[in-house]
Amino acid sequence: MNSRWLTLLMCCLVLSGCQATKYDLAAPTLGAGASALPIQDFARQTFIHGVPYEEASRYDGSAVPVLLNMLEDPKEERYWANIVITLGMIGDERAVDPLIGFLSKEEQEPLSHARYTAKSSVPMALGYLVNKSGNKKALAYLKDHVYPDGWGKDQLKWQSPYHANKEARDRQLSTMAVLGLALSGHPEAKEALRDMKKPATTDAAIKFQAQVGGVVDEALAANEAIAKDGLAGYYRKATP
Repeated sequence: MNSRWLTLLMCCLVLSGCQATKYDLAAPTLGAGASALPIQDFARQTFIHGVPYEEASRYDGSAVPVLLNMLEDPKEERYWANIVITLGMIGDERAVDPLIGFLSKEEQEPLSHARYTAKSSVPMALGYLVNKSGNKKALAYLKDHVYPDGWGKDQLKWQSPYHANKEARDRQLSTMAVLGLALSGHPEAKEALRDMKKPATTDAAIKFQAQVGGVVDEALAANEAIAKDGLAGYYRKATP
């Protein structure tokens, strides 16, 4: 598998509205061979190369309420990106609405690095979740946001600390949605990516296609590989 694509995914993992709700907590359990770490400690680690899929995906659904509470706790902000991605890798459908709400939540000031990274990681997390659960809402959300005008319709009320305007922010979020479709390994996601290679009909879409054409090609290849080998197999083959 193309090492450039793996590097792109890892970089996105590293760099890249709901009211406060308390979820019913249960002691999280681990699948066979999983890390012995409690889910809170797992999420609070520093992952230089991104959250490790094989470890995160072994936690079961009982970890989800713990992670959702952490995602609403400002004291956990520095770990929010890990939490978002881990929720996706666990693949429990209860995380879909909270993740979308987290991305959409209004913010009054330009975001911190940690908060921006967490919000912009949501499309990738949804891709992981679709891979494991096939959730239709998450898949539709990704398909609806592969072009920046999808985010324009949402009228997100937060500012990126790294983009000069909302148009640049939306282009980055759409790139993340493309990566989410790749990670899903889903046949409908593959068709959506193929559609992005057809001639666009608006100036904004044409410009975006020119910017992400190579990414879409790599996303299609990754989607096919993940559909064939699964995410764990994909990562094993892609790692030098």
